[in-house]
Amino acid sequence: MIVASIGNLNFDIYLKVYELPGPDENVEALDLYTGGGGSAANFAVAIAKMGLSARFIGAVGEDPLGEISLRELRAEGVDVSFVKRVRGVRSGVVVVLVHPDGVKRMVSYRGANLGLTPADLTVDKFAGVKHIHLATGRTELILKAKEIAREIGASISVDGGTALARKGLEIVRAAVEGVDVVFMNHVEAQLVANAGDHKSAVEKLARELKVGELVVTLGPIGAVVFKNGRLLHVDAFKVNAVDTTGAGDCFAAAYITMYLRGRDLYERLLFANAAAAIKVTRPSARASPRYDEVVAFLESLGYKI
Repeated sequence: MIVASIGNLNFDIYLKVYELPGPDENVEALDLYTGGGGSAANFAVAIAKMGLSARFIGAVGEDPLGEISLRELRAEGVDVSFVKRVRGVRSGVVVVLVHPDGVKRMVSYRGANLGLTPADLTVDKFAGVKHIHLATGRTELILKAKEIAREIGASISVDGGTALARKGLEIVRAAVEGVDVVFMNHVEAQLVANAGDHKSAVEKLARELKVGELVVTLGPIGAVVFKNGRLLHVDAFKVNAVDTTGAGDCFAAAYITMYLRGRDLYERLLFANAAAAIKVTRPSARASPRYDEVVAFLESLGYKI
């Protein structure tokens, strides 16, 4: 079963800091590490670790960082045959400032990622694909992918992040109409809905968005899913967070894995919460768990999957 993801591929530079510098100030970093990033690429790695076939479609520059990023994806078993090379532009880079409690702040250089266009999304690149996941706020890519999904009979999910949420409800509504699963975190949901809390945001989006399933992650208090008039909340697992980077991508990959396996809403949220809980105890965006690790984690707590 092939799952294709569309969006960014970045080289991430992590600095662990207690505080952010002010103007003309310097702060000491507690730790430094690097690794692959980009939500769509993170999702692809997490899908591969779930035991499904992963295909990544995106763009990199013709530079050393691009080669490193592609090599890392290949090493994780991700098909990068259809990644576009953009001449004269650097590959994407993100600097991630991580507080010791795991909370992150990011500065992103999109670079070659912006070289991916709707014209690059052709049906032949999706041969054998069962599900398409878009981790991008670029509506032109979402709309083109929806056309391809309809043509090949694949299901589709969208995680547009803050970039899509900032475009407002009207644009979000048009972009995700007819999508099988839409992912947001609670901050994005409140931004799209122009609501002061996640409960009213979810209620409004449940009315406004014509999608199969709306999934909103709530950080340490879990996640909710709305489908066919039913709202389900599942609590998060209590863990000591080290780095939350990539937790949303890990959650989405775990959820889609269970979605494709035909599991019910509760099992999807439970499994995805467990996967994200494991991820945040590990540094870097790609430190998502394998399928059997999530199962073992749940079984250790008395759950059966």
